[in-house]
Amino acid sequence: MSHIEEIKNSLDITEVISNYIDIQQVGGNFKARCPFHNEKTASFMVSKEKQIYHCFGCDKGGDIISFIQEYEGLNFNEALKILADKAGISLPEYKGQKKEDYSRVYEINKLATEFYKNKLKENNEVVKKVKEYLNNRKIKEESISKWELGLAGESWDSLYNYLKNKEYKEEEILKAGLILKKRDGQGYIDRFRKRLMFPIKDAQGRTVGFTSRTLAKIAYNEETFGGKYINSPQTVIYDKSKILYGWSLAKDIIRQKKYIIIVEGNMDAIAISQTKANNVVAVSGTALTKEQIKLIKRYTNNVIFAFDGDNAGSRAVFRGISLGWEEEMNLKILILPNGKDPADIIKENEDNWYNLLKNSLPVMDYYLQRILAGIDINRADHKKIAVEKLLPIIKFLKSNIEQIHYLKILADKLNIPLHILEKDLEGTKSFLDDKQNNNSIYNEQRKEIVRSLIEKILSMAFFKKELLEKLIDDIDLEMMIEPWKTLYEKIIIYYTKHQNLDNFIDQADLNEAERKAWIELSLLGEKDNLDTDNKDLYYNWELLINKLKKDYYN
Repeated sequence: MSHIEEIKNSLDITEVISNYIDIQQVGGNFKARCPFHNEKTASFMVSKEKQIYHCFGCDKGGDIISFIQEYEGLNFNEALKILADKAGISLPEYKGQKKEDYSRVYEINKLATEFYKNKLKENNEVVKKVKEYLNNRKIKEESISKWELGLAGESWDSLYNYLKNKEYKEEEILKAGLILKKRDGQGYIDRFRKRLMFPIKDAQGRTVGFTSRTLAKIAYNEETFGGKYINSPQTVIYDKSKILYGWSLAKDIIRQKKYIIIVEGNMDAIAISQTKANNVVAVSGTALTKEQIKLIKRYTNNVIFAFDGDNAGSRAVFRGISLGWEEEMNLKILILPNGKDPADIIKENEDNWYNLLKNSLPVMDYYLQRILAGIDINRADHKKIAVEKLLPIIKFLKSNIEQIHYLKILADKLNIPLHILEKDLEGTKSFLDDKQNNNSIYNEQRKEIVRSLIEKILSMAFFKKELLEKLIDDIDLEMMIEPWKTLYEKIIIYYTKHQNLDNFIDQADLNEAERKAWIELSLLGEKDNLDTDNKDLYYNWELLINKLKKDYYN
């Protein structure tokens, strides 16, 4: 008997699937609403006798392994490993498709997590001040342990030396994103120093990277160096666009409670996890991506965004909302009062947090209130502005009942006859249609402008190594457009692994167009920047990066 057969024979598909979704027995089979597409009537069938599943709505089906693959977003080997652990079966290395082994990168990140945790257990003044800070934020000792918080100390190379003594090679530690080359190119230093460390976990609970918070003004009487928060770079095991902070701890609770709370900061997620409303994750300051939305949708259709008033109306948040609406999810917004974060509210009175949660508004209600609050309803031009902003959002709503509901509210608030708004709505495109049209205009009219912008940024990054490191840290892959996006992805992987681009052109997976682009951009960087002093170079860099970010969020 093969190991695959042994695993499948040891587990019951109905028991495994019932840990993910609610299934009901109907005769000899089990039935549920499909977790892989939206449906109101259950068409997802599971056969206990045959140990298979099939959805008659979206046509997805298979065995216990393919279900884990599809639900968790894993490859065959990863799904098999999860099931082997559930069955208590030791699984030898599977001789399947050839794939690069990243196990040592995972090991390095695990050891780094333990190293930072142990630093936070030492008996010294810095640790005392950090513990005092956490205590003031009402972060409990059990939460420090549960979330595996740690401390990066004052040494420039303590983690590097620790991992070297564990017989890991320099290139492996570089590949994990935990060290940097010194400016003179001789030797290495730790990426994180004098910082509170938050391990970032994947869906299986493995550390894949870190978020760090400066301890300036907390444990050290000095100015912040390198930014308040610094994250691990994109690596072979850490893709920022696919991971949510706290997901591995919250995913089962999210499934049970049938909704998710999304906050901005790691500390907010930890503080909320200490309450009964512990189905929470953090976006860590970035906009939600399609990959993250699709991950959430596997577990729930109901999302509450807990942001302060200013950020709730930001383009980044609206972009996440539009992605959720495209997936037909139920979205609400919880507005935090007076610029307070969730940790502050919970610290003052936990019941206030539950009341805010209970009173969170459907997104449409929130935008209705927000836009109407900003106009003078006695002015015709202001009424026109409100209608122009709200009708494209109302138009997107799938339900005619919802559309007429909000049209009536708008008509009443603005003292406009309902039939006029109904007529205007007929000729209005939904905001997503406008978005798609804008994308078309963007592609036709502005493509060359954005390409030129990215071309300049990449040429500067290829010219100066420090700028390349800043680029990888600051600019997510999804901010790029073709033809640069695929090239940038390969550069991230290669540089994270080698910490240079010396032999990048010899990469086997580069096509001729990418090789040509690499050569042209490298030479362009030399041509345009060779005579530019560092001050002007960095000033120009910041201007270009800010333009790219502004364009992306617009």
